[in-house]
Amino acid sequence: MKYEKISPTDNYPYKIFSFHSKSSDRLIPPHWHESLELLFCFSGELEVIFAGQTYHLKAQEFIIINSNHVHSTRSPVLGECLVIQFPLEYLQRITEEQYLKKFLFKAIPDQQNSEVLACLLYIYRNFSSEELVNHLYVKAKIYELLAILCESNTFSSTDMYEIKSFKYLDKMKVVNQYIQDHYTQNLMIEEVAKIFNYNPSYFSRFYKKFMGITFTEYLNSIRLDAAYKEMRDTDKTILEIGLNNGFATNKTFYNVFRNKFGMSPQKFRKQFLKKSN
Repeated sequence: MKYEKISPTDNYPYKIFSFHSKSSDRLIPPHWHESLELLFCFSGELEVIFAGQTYHLKAQEFIIINSNHVHSTRSPVLGECLVIQFPLEYLQRITEEQYLKKFLFKAIPDQQNSEVLACLLYIYRNFSSEELVNHLYVKAKIYELLAILCESNTFSSTDMYEIKSFKYLDKMKVVNQYIQDHYTQNLMIEEVAKIFNYNPSYFSRFYKKFMGITFTEYLNSIRLDAAYKEMRDTDKTILEIGLNNGFATNKTFYNVFRNKFGMSPQKFRKQFLKKSN
């Protein structure tokens, strides 16, 4: 997990962009930022993991990730997505200081709202224009979008655990940085708990509740991300890559990799090299 600093897109007070997933194994490891993030799956599919839940977005569906929530994404089916990241200061200003203090946005509405969909499609098709008039229309659609969401897609944030837990973010940044620095070693949860003065059982429960994934799942995501890059960029054997990135045995690497990507490391490498050639 790493903190991501969000910089607004030129001509807008928020960051807005689209991306094409170029391979079905595209994986963005857990991260967080103060900005609220809206993900609109224009085509293909997008898997979003946060707050202990896994959401599967299909074409023309969207999801909202509130400020300071740890999340990760994967593209199981090739496609294109629109991303809008609203700075916390901006959201609080335009909601008259009510966002976060009084309400949060629901991740996914009970029913996909046709008015929201119309706004997102317009934004998707026009945000990259260089014309002033289109910039103004997109900004107007953003206001319309937020008004619709505030009217029909919020819940009270009073006494929410998520709000209280924000104070732990700095602590978790240090814990996860330690994991990132030592993932190649035989890292055990008991060792990490002891280093940061936690009871192992408590630390295990706290980590899962706060991060939305277990200590082992996060550790394996870091190892897999590093292993993926070595498989892509080097000629090392699968055994070497697994051992180099902290997996105790080749079998462990195989099982973790297959569980995440749906195929063996060997098969993945053959398919990737075939695509590359």
